[in-house]
Amino acid sequence: MNHVVIAAFVIASAASTFAQVSTRNLPNPGPAVQIPLRLSEADITPAASIDKVDDGTQAVTFRRIFSTDVRSQFHYWPFGVASNDIFKYDPKSNTLNLVRNKAVITSNISGVDIGIMRSTNEGKAWTFDIIKSTSDMFVGMPTFGWVNPNEGTDASKFPISIYCIKYPIPALSYGGMTLWNRTAAGEYELPLSDQERPGQGYDVQFGDLYSDNANGGLHFAGMLNPDGAQYGAYGYFNFNLVVEDYAQSPTMPAAWGLDKFRASESPSSSYNAPMLISGDNDGTLYACFNNVPGDDAENRRGVQVSKSTDNGKTWGDFNSLPQELLDEYAKTRGGDIGFQPSLTPYDGGAFIATGPNSYSFFFRYLYGIASQTQQGSLDSILGFNIVEAAYKNGTWTLNEVANLNSLSIDAVETQDSISQAIGAPAVVVRANGRGHEIQVARTADNNNLVVKYVDQNPERKNDFAAVRRFQFANGTYNEVEAYVSNFDTDLFITSRPMNSNQWTSAINCTNDNDHTYRTYIPDIVPSLEKIPVIRMIGTNTGAIPTLLPRQVFQIMYNNSAAIDFALINPSTAGVEDERRYDFRFNNVAPNPVSNTAEVTFTLDRPAAVTMEVFDMIGNKLGTVYSQFLGAGLHGVNVDAALYATGTYNLALVVDGQRTMKSFVVVR
Repeated sequence: MNHVVIAAFVIASAASTFAQVSTRNLPNPGPAVQIPLRLSEADITPAASIDKVDDGTQAVTFRRIFSTDVRSQFHYWPFGVASNDIFKYDPKSNTLNLVRNKAVITSNISGVDIGIMRSTNEGKAWTFDIIKSTSDMFVGMPTFGWVNPNEGTDASKFPISIYCIKYPIPALSYGGMTLWNRTAAGEYELPLSDQERPGQGYDVQFGDLYSDNANGGLHFAGMLNPDGAQYGAYGYFNFNLVVEDYAQSPTMPAAWGLDKFRASESPSSSYNAPMLISGDNDGTLYACFNNVPGDDAENRRGVQVSKSTDNGKTWGDFNSLPQELLDEYAKTRGGDIGFQPSLTPYDGGAFIATGPNSYSFFFRYLYGIASQTQQGSLDSILGFNIVEAAYKNGTWTLNEVANLNSLSIDAVETQDSISQAIGAPAVVVRANGRGHEIQVARTADNNNLVVKYVDQNPERKNDFAAVRRFQFANGTYNEVEAYVSNFDTDLFITSRPMNSNQWTSAINCTNDNDHTYRTYIPDIVPSLEKIPVIRMIGTNTGAIPTLLPRQVFQIMYNNSAAIDFALINPSTAGVEDERRYDFRFNNVAPNPVSNTAEVTFTLDRPAAVTMEVFDMIGNKLGTVYSQFLGAGLHGVNVDAALYATGTYNLALVVDGQRTMKSFVVVR
């Protein structure tokens, strides 16, 4: 897709006609979307037929697993990265596993069966492995982790922990976060409220989970729930499923403190984004952030990674992606500036450890021509990409992963009280709470990385009868222009070998008339030819959805929904997107420099790279870097504090060809 089409469609799909997009002057995004504080009778949804498959031509075959029995937002949280931990593939037992909270319903919710939907035949049939049935509570938004340190082949025997919200019966009001564990000791609840708070004024809430076979632990890292304190704090805990005790009780690591990031103007808001956690096979943990550093005067959001080598007891200082790489990425593609476009950062990204001291973070990046009238803004858009910030052996590399068509994706929330008052469906249309639903996985043989995302399809625009739309502002709902059209969303897959920086052309795997919405893949997939996908799509079961067009009720997140499964082979499923690459040698910044200089460069082919420092009369002072790198945009931090005040030359040597750039050291 060419740049002109991208720019036009980005603007159209955002339902706006903006001429400028702000980059540096970030608006205060406010807090993350809050969890429902209680369930009511209105949250019970009529079950859709288990055999019903959504109307319309399907590009791949989806099989129904189950339909929700309470509103779907209580099953899998539709905001941020928390729900990415609902679906897992285990190579040892060759099973697919999906966490489920099945409500027991009489006249109201009277209990829950919490457990794992499991398939041993590639999703053709599923059984429900119930871990616990209780009439004491309903549990909402479950995620799970497990360990298999003995490499067993029976997934039902793995020590497992389900992390969720408890809603005690009969009040069905929020009762805090809890763990349901099944280990050698049996099944038991471990409420987080029984532990000390991770910090004064904070409770544990949603976050990312990582299962660590090396140490037998389930690791949580995520945003904390403030009680009169500043939004944006991060917390961590680690429960060991083998010895069945906390290796680290809930805490706020000093390395992740609020002072590390830009402070917001109000305690009720934050610029901080959800964090992600991963680990390597040696038991080293990596926590990834995507935030505005506290000492960045230009308010630029960047990538930071903190490492723990002692099972989460202590965490190291941030290893930060050089900001110069982000600027050069735009310049190598003909733009002036670029940035992450979302006004709120809570959509999240994707993060994975790829080996010892090696990891990648995936996020969205918009770039274009700078405004001549408003500093730090775009007058025209050249492209919108998913990019990979990859770190290995001291080098940051920025890779293009895929082109995006749309700035945001619609999601629909129904408003019951307004619908009843006006006698017609009333909806709020907002950006999808998971953004473009970016997830990354590795293949079971550890030879490839896979990225899944969803995007709007510019060739499939839906026009439908007007639906009354409302907007929440200043404490009230106000009617705005009617909702009359949207674009279908499709699921895309791209991949790369572990030893390469080059991603394949993205494949549209669901090029059909249905929305592919609220999609999930496990963090391990069987192979490039077998990629398991869960789709959670709204159904027209219920009074309000029945009156809505298919293109509207399919993207509802707070009503009934169906959970469908497909095993996708991208090579036979769809059409490849066009790819373009540009190449350029870049810069040393800042210059002058007092501490660390960021050196960026782009390779158009794999090459041996060396960096050498010379004084102004030609004396070589040392080699500061030497690696063999793949093609792509790379960045290296050079410690200028090693040199006295003065002017120096930095030589970049690529396959024997030397290019010199001067830099000035100041104190």
